[in-house]
Amino acid sequence: MAKTVKNRADFMENFAAHAALRHALKQKFFAKDAQLKRAAERLVVELEGDRTTFGRQLNMLKLMSKGVTVPEMQKNLRCSRRTVFRYLNYLEEAGVVIELTGQQYKTKSASFK
Repeated sequence: MAKTVKNRADFMENFAAHAALRHALKQKFFAKDAQLKRAAERLVVELEGDRTTFGRQLNMLKLMSKGVTVPEMQKNLRCSRRTVFRYLNYLEEAGVVIELTGQQYKTKSASFK
């Protein structure tokens, strides 16, 4: 139970930080401090990378916006079937609405409860 709460919190905290950094970069909040801007850009790239759980979950959300099967997610995320289901559970626990139609998993882009 405690691990479930932690995983949900981790995803939501990373999602909030990622969204805030992307917004700040888009609005040019770091325009006067090049070093801070580079650090923010590196952090966004790192968060979106496929080496992080959050990056894989973001990728999974993008894939599911169009509809995707488990084998397609395995291939795109380069992970095991078990990991795909673990990430699906983490996303659902974080409030993402995931629909299963046939064999395809789908979600809407802004589908948090």
